[in-house]
Amino acid sequence: MPTFEIDGKKITVEQGKTVLEAARDNGIEIPYFCFHESFKSGGLCRMCLVEIEKMPKLQTACTTVATEGMVVKTTTDRVRQARSAILEFILTNHPLDCPDCDQAGECVLQEYAHRYGPDRSAFTEPKQLREHIALSELIAYDPERCIMCERCVRYYRDIVGSEELAVMYRGAHAEITTFPGKLLTYGYVGNIADLCPVGALTTSDFRFKERVFNLRATETVCPLCEAGCLIYADAKLYTVYRVRSRNPMVRSIHAHENRNVTSFYPKPYIDAISRSSYICDDGRLGYKKLLNDNHRAIPAGPDNRLASGNNDWSSIIAFVAQKIKQSGAKTAGIISPFATNEEAYAFMYMIKHAAGGSAIGMLRFPEAKEYVSAGKLRLRRGMQAPNANGIGQIAKAFDIRLLSHDEVIGSGPAFLYILGPSFDQMDPLVDRLGAIPCVVAQDFRPSRLTERAHIVMPGMSYAQKDGTYTNGEGRVQRLRKVVRTEGEARDDLSILSDIIAGITGKRIGGFDQVLGTLMKEVPSFASIDFDGLTGDVGLRKAAGRLW
Repeated sequence: MPTFEIDGKKITVEQGKTVLEAARDNGIEIPYFCFHESFKSGGLCRMCLVEIEKMPKLQTACTTVATEGMVVKTTTDRVRQARSAILEFILTNHPLDCPDCDQAGECVLQEYAHRYGPDRSAFTEPKQLREHIALSELIAYDPERCIMCERCVRYYRDIVGSEELAVMYRGAHAEITTFPGKLLTYGYVGNIADLCPVGALTTSDFRFKERVFNLRATETVCPLCEAGCLIYADAKLYTVYRVRSRNPMVRSIHAHENRNVTSFYPKPYIDAISRSSYICDDGRLGYKKLLNDNHRAIPAGPDNRLASGNNDWSSIIAFVAQKIKQSGAKTAGIISPFATNEEAYAFMYMIKHAAGGSAIGMLRFPEAKEYVSAGKLRLRRGMQAPNANGIGQIAKAFDIRLLSHDEVIGSGPAFLYILGPSFDQMDPLVDRLGAIPCVVAQDFRPSRLTERAHIVMPGMSYAQKDGTYTNGEGRVQRLRKVVRTEGEARDDLSILSDIIAGITGKRIGGFDQVLGTLMKEVPSFASIDFDGLTGDVGLRKAAGRLW
C-alpha cells in the first residue's frame, strides 16, 4: 500500500485509490462536482485540481492515482486561483436565481461559490436564457443551470445500462438531452435529480413546492415492497414533500466531524457521495398513497350500539377487549404485511396468548412489477409486502401457521380483528363478513372494509410511527416517524397494547420494549443492533425551527 503526503499529512492508502478518495477518507477537503463513487472518474469539471510536486501542471485529484512518495498540495495560491477561475467560467451563464431554485440550501455550486469563487466576474455580457426541457413526466431539465458534470449521463450509461441520455452540442451551447421525440421512461428516472449537484434536474413532484431549508429529513425505509430500500423522507409539520435515496455504505453525516446544528446536510464533498444508492420511481412517489390527513375523528362503525354509544378511545378499547375475552378460541385475526414487526408481535400475542385463538392470516398482495426488458437495475423485487418476511418469522416463533384471508374468514370466527392497512385488498371479501358477529378494522385510510366493520380504530401511516421491518433479505430495518400527527388517530402499537392490557391486565410496552422482547423470543432478532435501531438519528435543519 503506497504512502504519500497531502498537505503535510502522511497517508497510507490501498493500491489504486485516487488522491481524491484518499483525501475524503482522511478528512481533507478537495472540492468537486463530477466525481461520484458509483461511476468511473472522468475529470470533467476540473474543480478538484491539486498541485503535485515534480508535475509541471495542476492535476485532477479524481483521476490521479496515489503513488509512493507523492507530495500533494491542495491549498496553494496556484490551486486557489484555478478553482476561482473554474467557478467563474461555470457561473458565466449560470443564472443567479438561488432564491427561486429548488436546490438552494443544498446546492454544491452555491456552497463552492461562497467558499472558493471570485467576489466578482470579469464577464459583463448578458447571460444566455433557455427554456426548461421535460426529459420525462417526472424530470424537468433547466439547461441554463447545468454545469455539465455529466453525472446523469454516466448514471444512465454505467448504472442503468442505457444510452437514453446524452450530451448534445458543444461549448457554451452544450446541454443534456434525450433522442428527438423520446422521453425517459425507465423506472429509475428520479435518481438523476438526486445525483445532480445543482438545480438543473428537478422532479415535477417537488418542483417549486417548498424550500429545502424548511424541511426536516428523517432516515427511514421505503415501505412499498420487501426490497427495503433506505430513504430520506423530507417533511414539514404534517406533510411529506419528497423522498430521496440514501446509502448505508457511505460514511454517516451524524458521526462526521463537519456536522453542526446549522448545516442540515453534510459538507458538499460528503453530500456528493451520500446519494449513491438508487430507488425506483414507484418508491420515490409511492409515499403519497401511504399518508393520511390526520384530522379524522374516531368512527365507531355503522353499528354504534356495539360501543354503547360512547365514541371515545377508552370505551372502544374496553369494548373490544371484552369481546375478545368472550370470543376466546373463536377469535381470529388478519394482519397486513405493511404492519411493523412490533405490531405483528402484539397482534399475535393478543390473538393467540390473550384470547386463545389460532386462526391468523396475512393479507396477500400482488407481485411487485419489475423492469427486466432493458437496463441493469431491476425495479422492485418480490411482493408489494414490505414486512411479509418479518411477520412470517414472528408467526413461526409463536408456532402459528399463517393462513390466507379466505381461510380465516372461512373458519367461522365469532370475532375478527383486521390489522391494516389493507389497501382495498379486503374489498372483494367484504360481503362475506356479514356472517361474523363482530368485525374490527384498524386502518388509517377509508375503504369498503371500514364501512362494513362494526368497530373502526384509526391508526397511523408508516410516516407517523416508529417500528421495524424485515426486508426480503432478512435484514431488520428501522421505520421512523417522519411527520407530526394531529386529531384522534393513534399509534397502532399503542392501540394493541391497550387492548392487551384490557384483556390480561398487563402491558407489553412501546416500541423499545417490544423490540427487546422480539430479541429474546424470536431467533432471527437475537443479533440485531438494538441501540442502532432505537436511537434517534433523524436530521434537522436550522436547529429545528419548525419542530
